[in-house]
Formats: sequence, C-alpha cells, structure tokens
Amino acid sequence: MATDRLISDDYPMPAMRRLRVYAFDPQASIELDSAVINDAVITLPWENRWEDPLEIGPVNEYLEVIDYDPACGIFYAPVDLNHPVLLAQDGLPPSEGRPQFHQQMVFAVAMRTIRTFERALGRPVLWAGHNVDAAPDRNFSKRLRIYPHALREANAYYSPDKRALLFGYFKAQRPEGAIGADDGNWVFTCLSQDIVAHETTHAILHGVYRRSVDASNVDSLAFHEAFADIVALLQHFSMTGVVEHQITRSRGSLRIGNLLTGLAEQYGRATGRNGALRYALETITAEGQEQAPAKIATLADTTEPHARGGILVAAVFDSFVTIYERRTADLFRIARGELAGGGVLSPDLVARLASEAAKAADHVLRMCVRALDYLPPMDTRFGEYLRAIITADNDLVADDPMRYRVAVVEAFKKRGITVPGCISMAPDSLLWEDPQPHDWPSAPELLTELFGDLLSTLVIDAQFGGRAREIDKPGDPYVPESPNRRNLRELTMLTTQFNQGKIHDWLNTSSPQRDNPAWEKLLGIMLLANPADKSILTWEADDKGFDPHRHLLGAPRVEVHSARVARRSGPDGQELQQLIVQLMQKRRGYFEQSDQDLAIAGDKAALADRWDTPDFWFRGGATIQIDLRDGRLRRIIRKRVTNDDRLAEERAFRTGDTLGLAVNKPGGPHRAEPFAFVHRSQS
Repeated sequence: MATDRLISDDYPMPAMRRLRVYAFDPQASIELDSAVINDAVITLPWENRWEDPLEIGPVNEYLEVIDYDPACGIFYAPVDLNHPVLLAQDGLPPSEGRPQFHQQMVFAVAMRTIRTFERALGRPVLWAGHNVDAAPDRNFSKRLRIYPHALREANAYYSPDKRALLFGYFKAQRPEGAIGADDGNWVFTCLSQDIVAHETTHAILHGVYRRSVDASNVDSLAFHEAFADIVALLQHFSMTGVVEHQITRSRGSLRIGNLLTGLAEQYGRATGRNGALRYALETITAEGQEQAPAKIATLADTTEPHARGGILVAAVFDSFVTIYERRTADLFRIARGELAGGGVLSPDLVARLASEAAKAADHVLRMCVRALDYLPPMDTRFGEYLRAIITADNDLVADDPMRYRVAVVEAFKKRGITVPGCISMAPDSLLWEDPQPHDWPSAPELLTELFGDLLSTLVIDAQFGGRAREIDKPGDPYVPESPNRRNLRELTMLTTQFNQGKIHDWLNTSSPQRDNPAWEKLLGIMLLANPADKSILTWEADDKGFDPHRHLLGAPRVEVHSARVARRSGPDGQELQQLIVQLMQKRRGYFEQSDQDLAIAGDKAALADRWDTPDFWFRGGATIQIDLRDGRLRRIIRKRVTNDDRLAEERAFRTGDTLGLAVNKPGGPHRAEPFAFVHRSQS
C-alpha cells in the first residue's frame, strides 16, 4: 500500500540548532592534553516564526556574514547551515583550512553572545545605526555584518563606522630556536572563540549605550575593553565538558591559571607572548599560593586602556571565584578525605563542581549585563559601574543571603575601585538614590505620577491590537524588510523609534510642568534657555531639522538615545518591567579656558568657525527608569551638562593623555575606529 509522504510543514520544527566550534582556538587542538576538549558544540534556539529565516551566508535576523578577503581579492563561497548533510552532523567539523567553517564559527559564537545578552537584558539586541552623530535618536541597523577575513594583520575589531566585525589573519612569529624554512603558521582571529565573543560584545554595548565609544575619561575605552573580556571569560563556563576537564586538573580551584582563566591563547603565543593574550587571574593567582601574596594591581597603577581594563576584569572574576567557593564549600568539606594526600576528585564531585561554576558564572554575567541599564548615558567611570551592578541586582533580587553583592564590592575595593561621594562601601550605600520629595517641592505627593501623561502616549507592547498600526505608518525612520510578515524584532525597532519621538515631543512641548525650573533639576537636563551659559547647543531658526511646531527657539537641544522596555525575571520568579530612557545633550568644549569663556558668553564672532566646530563636544544627560507595573518613577541617574568640574576633567584628559588625544583628534581616523587603534596598541 502506498504511503503518502509528509510535506516539510507537517514535521515538527527542531527546538535547537547545534553547530560545531573550537572551544578555544586551533592551538588547543594540537596539544594532547587540551585536544580532547577543544571540539565543542554551541546549541542555539531554532529560528522562531517571527524572525527572519536562516539563509546561506550565514544570514539571519541579527547577523550577515560576508566572507570577502581583500588581501586576495576573493569572495569565499558561503556556507549553507540548512543543508541536510550539515544538519545531520551539527555543521562542518572544525578546520583551519576551510573558510566555510570560519563562517560557521563566527556566526555560532556571535549568536550565543547575543542570546546571553537578551536573556539578561529582557529585550532584543539592537545594533547602533548609521551616522550616530548626525541622527543620534531613532536610528538602528538591521544586521551586524561580520567579515571573517577582512584584514591581513594581527588584529580584530568592531567598527562603529561600518557597523561590522572585522577579523584579521596573519603569520605567527617564528618561535625562537625553530628549525626549518617555515616562518610560522597562519593564525585566524575568527577561529578564537574569545576574540569573536569579545568583538561581538563591543557591538552589543555600542547598541545599548551609544556614547560608550567616546573616549571622554581614562575609564571610558578601558570599560569597553574590560566588559568585552568579562563576557568572553564568563562564557567559558557554559561549556560543561571543558569546565569538568579543567576542574579535574586544578582539583577544584579556579584561582590557578589555565584555559578557563586566559583569553586568546593562540593569538598571545603568535604575537610573541608566553601564553594567553590576557589572563583574568594575573592579579589574584598569587593570593592562592602559600608564599606572601604579590601586590594586587590597582587603578592608580596605570592609565593604559587594556591594563586598566584588566583591573576591572580581575575584580569581576575575583568576585565570581569567591561566589563559586562559597557555593561549593560544603562539597569540599564532604570530599575532604578524597582530597587528602593529593587524591583525585571523583567524577561525581567534578560534575557537581562544574555545575556550580556554571551557575555562578551565569549569575555574575547577568549581574554585569543588567547593570548596563543603570549607567548614565555617557562618560562611564568604574565606580559608577560598581553602583550599577549593585543597584540592578538589588532591584531584581532584593534578598541576598549568600552575600554575592558583598563579594563584588570587596573585590572592587581591593583594586582601588571606589565611589567618591558615598558614605561607605556597604552595598546599601552604593545603591543609586530613589527620587526624593524635595526633588519636586511644588507637589511632592505627585512625584510618582509625573510621567503618567507620557506613558499614556507610548506603545509599550505593540504585538497585538490597534496600537501596533500606529507605528507602521509610512514615513517612519525604519522600514520593515518583511511587509507581509510581522517580525517582532523589527517591531521592537519601530516601537522604540515611535516612543523616542513621543518622548522628544513631550520634552519640547511647553507646559507648566516643563517650564518649571525644578523640572530641569529633577531630570538632570537643561530645557529652558540659559542666558548665563550659551555654550550649550540650542535650537536656532536656521538649524537643519528645526521645526517650530516641535522645537522651542533658543531652548537647549535634547536627544532621546533610548526608550526601551525591559522585562526581566529573577531566580525565584521575581518580575521587573521597566521603561529605560536615555536623554543626552551637549555643550561646546574648548582646550583653552579663554575660548570656553567666549563660548559661555555666546561670542560667535570671536570664535568664528570654531563656534560650530569646537575642540570637543562635552556631553551630559540622564538615564530615567520608570516601573511599568505602576507607572512609578523609579530612578534618575544624572550627569549634568552644566557640571563645570566634569568639563575641566574631560579637558584635562583630552589634552594630557596621549591615547585620549589620538582617539579624539577631530577628523582623525581613530575617532571613527577607536577599537582598531586600541587593539593595535597592544599587538
């Protein structure tokens, strides 16, 4: 009897897509001890119905891999991850000599990093748009482009200008004493899981926090580098087999340098180092040794971005190790007999320790990622990031019986990362302040209701219902690529742009509330004309984009950089739903105080062309958090553009620090590609 064949739509869709990668990099596959663990598989959720399907390239909802090699003038054939042969074997097997595997690996690692951020942030990842300086608000890119073979040099970087990840390849330095004509093997940075995760994090951070690429203080680029390292390092612990192998070797300790605690081993060796490019535990390994511990590096010891960022990485990793040790203390007490006399850990104990390490790493990584929504919108300092970590974790998980937040604070404090102005380094003292009645003295009882009128005009959830049609009208800045199918990530972009426009109009519409000077003080931004300081950028009648129906002549300009909804869940079912709004404005900055005084006085004639093109733009603004469960104003994190002390600090940084000057030189190439410059400075 003939049997009708099922058509493909009748089969259930797979839950996950499995792709093979190097757990670390190709170097680990040619060393006997690590070769057994270096072939790994990354498991990604299968594409949802509301996302663009995965196509040849690979190309999907978030990423577009373009494999052009400009040094050779060749386009390499793209991989088809939906081919039945590849689906049957979890993609191509690891191979240095097959460009299609290179494409598969960068795609898999980048997508895993994206999913990690979405789980912590509680919303889709969006990429920064084209020409952020010209159109800072309502501006996104659909996809991040990845070029696995973009450069023939020892470098890899995220390009804010191209909205792309560019990976290099190069000949390794010939090892000293090597015999033969070979001058070194080819090293492909796109095959290092650490490097791919690091560069993807740069792109994600830029999309979340648009002005994070500006070098405005000694911590700014260091924070970008450190944060990318933190993500790459903590993602190591999601690979169960690798963690079990390394824990067996170290007998359960994570305070010993190994593959888990280093970054980019092959790259480090190929560029003349003895081991990994950077180690998380360089400053704390000595603490686990019997001899007197070495001096722990502090922020006062260096201003170089990678070195300074390494101190932040060490602080976060130290706190993770401390949390792991607290979670496993009972297991080590039970296994005391096993460990006596140098005994080997049992497989069951190794599995439990690896599980606890993975849980602790995931917890700390989520703490670090959630903190991004608790930072001021520009000019980040390490101390502010500490406050952001503590506040974000406290908002979602108020009860901290294991004292994780204390572990974080202690690790930061040991490295000289402090918070000026706080009465102590106790976690409750580091929380960003809640709004107080004196912030709105005219009607303090209405403080939590000030944003009610605004919320009623916004689209908080446009997946269903009539409000969805409001943001699909022609002329919106972002046009959906799929007009016949509702793509929820595209809808998120449209919703964000729609809400940014509504917030911008609300801030610029005259009302008794808006025209009250106390409103400026509450928000931390300038809204009313200030004759005493004309250096702040204001709306003028001849300005491009000036609309007399939407803008107040002579009023300070306000950019709405973000208006995003975050929905997060805690470990015990806690829920947090917030609207995160980032406001930004700028002020003319000059290296000479005499020129600054002319700008404050509004003397355009004396400054001539330098009125429109100052030495630098000094920025200020605020991050506003509104609780969507009750419409309450939860928090305002301010950095005022009128702060002359901060202006003086930024002027001193830009004129006195070699790296800061090079990155910020007007019109210089390093301003468009800050990460290429910073990365080359360390190779």
